[in-house]
Amino acid sequence: MASKKINYQRLRTELDEIMGQLQREDIDVDEALKHYERGLIIVKELEQYLGQAENRVRELKTKFAAKQ
Repeated sequence: MASKKINYQRLRTELDEIMGQLQREDIDVDEALKHYERGLIIVKELEQYLGQAENRVRELKTKFAAKQ
């Protein structure tokens, strides 16, 4: 699971960088579109990862509750 965390952190960092680029006043429209598209892809990947993490938390809670 450690590799997933690194992947999550890398994607978050990349998304933060993209957000910074998109906030520049001198950004070219074509460059902005490229960054925007990549940002959407990253957001989807992050949502999938967080959904999996949420499911894992549910599983652990259920497993823990069953042992009590």
